[in-house]
Amino acid sequence: MNMKTVGLFGYGETASAALKSLIQQFEVLWIITSPKDTKDGEWDLSPVELLAKKSGIKIFRTNTKKNIAEILAKKIPDVVVISTYNKILSSDILKSTKFINIHHGDLPRFRGRANINWALINDRKEIGLTFHQATVDLDAGNIYAQYIVSITDNDTVKTIYDKFNTLIEKQTAEIVKKVIKGFKGKKQKGRPTYCCTRLPEDGYIEWNKTSREIYNLVRALTHPYPGAFTYFEKKKLYVWNCEIPPNPKPYEGRIPGRIIEIHKGHGVEVLTKDSSIIIKEVTYNGKNINASSLITSVKTSLGINIAKLYEQVQEFFNR
Repeated sequence: MNMKTVGLFGYGETASAALKSLIQQFEVLWIITSPKDTKDGEWDLSPVELLAKKSGIKIFRTNTKKNIAEILAKKIPDVVVISTYNKILSSDILKSTKFINIHHGDLPRFRGRANINWALINDRKEIGLTFHQATVDLDAGNIYAQYIVSITDNDTVKTIYDKFNTLIEKQTAEIVKKVIKGFKGKKQKGRPTYCCTRLPEDGYIEWNKTSREIYNLVRALTHPYPGAFTYFEKKKLYVWNCEIPPNPKPYEGRIPGRIIEIHKGHGVEVLTKDSSIIIKEVTYNGKNINASSLITSVKTSLGINIAKLYEQVQEFFNR
């Protein structure tokens, strides 16, 4: 009996887990991964590319309809799995075979992008991982399987990805087998909700938010993401982790963003809208450092000061 064939669209944090699952039970014809903009056209292989290369699987770096159609025309897989891809596939491509999308969200809730980030930012206590039929209407296809993953106070975007990858590696091949045998899944029920794309500038820390809101933003944007950031002495300061102190001093007069205590070797305590927060590991001027080794005075604030910004603009135009 011939082994069933699959193709994989994927990059990012979950594609490797999907490929690990697929190569155990199927002939993987190829992976299609997202191209990158580089000056010389070369870049380091991503984790899914490294695994594909080790397994002798063809790698295509493209996101154009023409190229994808040509790849499919050579040999159409029994199933194609999508585990993060940066283009919506056209209807004629989706009709060529069965397509399964692995979505980070409990559909019909959380359609769209950056779902894990938004779940943490919104202080959700759980998030879904959904295997569903890929359709032209984004994230709207029948659900083949759905799993609910808990979010604890100690979770970050990285640890949620780790939880997802455990499920993806365990379940992808089994779901593909069911779909090949004719499983149609179930229609989505309920009103859809959506998450918009996040941009690097959306990571700016607004100190007039609550400590919990800032804590959630930092853990939602830590590695492998670009990081939440503020400004210190006119330069960007990236914050990779932080903590809410258990017994913060009560301030009746507060300026959010003002540094109130240096905890040597541990971090720097900063006032927020409702309390304070300790920022710990940071990057400044390209150097990774503990915040307490960088910031040594409480006579300063983090973030953008409107008064200082106005003075700098005036100074610039008065030159």
